[in-house]
Amino acid sequence: MERIENQMEFLLSAALCRCGNIADAEDLTQETLLSALLLQERGGRIDNLRGWMLTVMERRYYDMLRRRYRQPVVSIEETFETGGAADCPEDWLETETAAEEAVRVRREVAFLAQMYREVIVRRYMDGQSIAEIAEALDIPQGTVKSRLSFGRNRMRKGMDEMEHYDVRSYRPVRLFVSNSGHEGMAGEPASLVENDLIAQNLLYLAYERPLTETDLARAVGVPAAYVEPILKRLIDGGLMAGTGDKFYTDFIIYTREDRERFLPEQKEFIARWFGEIWKPYERFYRELRETEVYQRMTGVRRDALELFCFFNIFDDGIYKAFSDAFKTEQIFPDRPNGGRWIAIGHVDTGEIPAGAEAHKYSYAGRNNVWLDNYLDTKSIRMSLFYPEGFPMRMFMRGKDSIREDQLIKLLYIIESRSDVRQSGFEERYLRSIPWLVECNVLHYEDNKPKLSIPVFSGAEARAFDSLAGAASTELAKALRTPLKEYLRGKKKPVPAHLKSVPLQKQYLYSDNAMLMIALRMAMEKGLMRDDGYDNGMQPPWPMILVTEK
Repeated sequence: MERIENQMEFLLSAALCRCGNIADAEDLTQETLLSALLLQERGGRIDNLRGWMLTVMERRYYDMLRRRYRQPVVSIEETFETGGAADCPEDWLETETAAEEAVRVRREVAFLAQMYREVIVRRYMDGQSIAEIAEALDIPQGTVKSRLSFGRNRMRKGMDEMEHYDVRSYRPVRLFVSNSGHEGMAGEPASLVENDLIAQNLLYLAYERPLTETDLARAVGVPAAYVEPILKRLIDGGLMAGTGDKFYTDFIIYTREDRERFLPEQKEFIARWFGEIWKPYERFYRELRETEVYQRMTGVRRDALELFCFFNIFDDGIYKAFSDAFKTEQIFPDRPNGGRWIAIGHVDTGEIPAGAEAHKYSYAGRNNVWLDNYLDTKSIRMSLFYPEGFPMRMFMRGKDSIREDQLIKLLYIIESRSDVRQSGFEERYLRSIPWLVECNVLHYEDNKPKLSIPVFSGAEARAFDSLAGAASTELAKALRTPLKEYLRGKKKPVPAHLKSVPLQKQYLYSDNAMLMIALRMAMEKGLMRDDGYDNGMQPPWPMILVTEK
């Protein structure tokens, strides 16, 4: 008993080298000590205590890696005969070692890509001949032999390198995927990785350089059979691509440090050029307030429209200035399930804390949701921005959240007073109405929900777009030269194999905070309305609804 307890400091040091953190190391040490004590109680004899404990620790460590992803040990066979007297205490260590070797072999088979795994299993587990395998798979015998050879070499290499498991196998990252453009009908690309930690880590691992299926499986500590369908989903969905037998992540990935790096410089830029920035706004708002459509709006809709216009003009203006300065445009490729988008990854960020500096200047770009031939309309368009820099309530989050594809229907039903039973609307989302009131998308009049956002006809929207387009073009002309000078040296590099990333996305967080910085500055100067949006007051939602009859 005393001899085993004296090994605690040695075991903890060894476990810490394995785990990289004290909590896991302590758990691993305790499990190893418990195994030794149980063997001692059974009357077992251990001649080389430290060597035996390290062997047990290694096995417990691999078990821990598998539990990280909640995956079982994958066995090719139902049982594995080890031979020897398993019940004899004197043979216990030898039996355990043989069993561990068997597990390691089965584990390495499981890590092989499907084409190699299949021939290995048929040859060595099922006992099929080379000729039988060739006939069953309809491939030449020479191909069977080459795959067997490659598979054996990969297994041998894997058994030698198991101790070099990638850190992602026991300390996975979280990767959040957003997009520019129109998402797919099922919420792609975000839905392709949402709540799927393995998919997120495969994308993270395959970003810097292309990796084989086996490399990826080994890196996350998950058998290839589990990895294969995830890789297929990511490739089919447009988030990954392949070259030969290797796969790579096909979009840019940012970190929280990337998002915060250029905040001071962006503040300086806006402060220096604010006078030029405000000139097109001043003319635009003066002309807007004179239009008939603005005059007939209620106050709450006017507030929402003016905030929408600020986002719309700046977002469009900065894009035009960039495109003019660098002579480049973003191309949004067609994606599966009706999407047209460019993905952007954010690793190890999650929700930025509300008090963080980067959060104050965060916003998501313009999103357009279209609905054709709905009820009595030819088309409906909902355009909106997400001003995440304010601590506002978001309609797509929370207990009674609602998706954009259902929100656009609900807004039109309320505005047109249509019969919801004849609308094809999912009536369960009617419970979202009180939440939408809290979010300032709706309000109550005479106990009935009314829209708090502006509604345009098609003709009114075209006139509005023309007015806003002229202002954004004027803003772009004012900012084109200074923006190009400001952006010098601020491009985020991407791996050499990654060719699909637009230039705009490489500069994303070099100028992304400028809109909210300019808006906050306008509020401080009394040029834009601020009812205490940082102190719990819900801002108007920068959103419009356009109906074409």
